[in-house]
Amino acid sequence: MNSIKTDRKYRADEVFYQIGKVIWLPFILAGFWFAYEGYNRYGELAQCGIKKISGLPCPGCGGTRAFYYLFRGELLKSFRLNPAVIYGVAAYLHFMLLYFYRKHKRGGEQQKEIYIPYYMYAAIAVILVQWMIKIARLILLIV
Repeated sequence: MNSIKTDRKYRADEVFYQIGKVIWLPFILAGFWFAYEGYNRYGELAQCGIKKISGLPCPGCGGTRAFYYLFRGELLKSFRLNPAVIYGVAAYLHFMLLYFYRKHKRGGEQQKEIYIPYYMYAAIAVILVQWMIKIARLILLIV
């Protein structure tokens, strides 16, 4: 393994890239299994406890169904239910392609590390915005 170390530590982008190479196939296989077999069997087990108790959606509400529709190829339904699922896939693809490009550009010379927290900040923003929209829609329906 050709790992990039800085001061006896692995770079975060190298670690995430290696993890990303390992998890893509199991993720795809699990996604298609869930979309075509698992959701019908186990979908009711993934109901939101917070929504059951309080009646209000949590920030992750709709994630299971969004995952289901993503792997069924219904991207618009997936996005409407929980855009964080689509964002997660897009961010993964962006990171993996960017890292691959940087690694293989001009003989793989070492470049500035890809700053992983930016992906997390954007994910938090997507989750909070979609949650606020769901709460606002619920309030508008009540009023």
